[in-house]
Amino acid sequence: MMSTDIQTLKSLDLFADLNFGELEQIAPLMHLMKVAEGEVLTRKGEPARTFFIILSGNFMLSFKKERSFTLHNKGNIIGWSTVVTPFRYTGTAVALTDGLVLSMPGQEFLRLIQSDSALGDKIMRKINKIVSERMPYVTGTWRD
Repeated sequence: MMSTDIQTLKSLDLFADLNFGELEQIAPLMHLMKVAEGEVLTRKGEPARTFFIILSGNFMLSFKKERSFTLHNKGNIIGWSTVVTPFRYTGTAVALTDGLVLSMPGQEFLRLIQSDSALGDKIMRKINKIVSERMPYVTGTWRD
């Protein structure tokens, strides 16, 4: 695993609003990780220890009662529960294909967000938007 460059981070929607100095704080925490088809990144109900950002590949997120959806766009995130109480994964994420992700230890991500309020606010706004878009699928309250 190697640390991530600033340009890669800047190209991701989650970090698009961050300035160079903020990206410099994040880059050493993010690590490029190869993922094999069938690999499980998160398990529903387990402590949320790692945050992931998809660079390539297809991933299935499964929730209770057979609910699931796929993520396949660069910049999609897995593991937002690392920074949202109760800090347990809400779904199981499995790689449907080989791929590449950026990973960050959840505690380091949370520490970063809590230690720099401006940076934390920018990131949490994006994460909250993603959570609100996904929650209907997680809970089964979406409308066709």
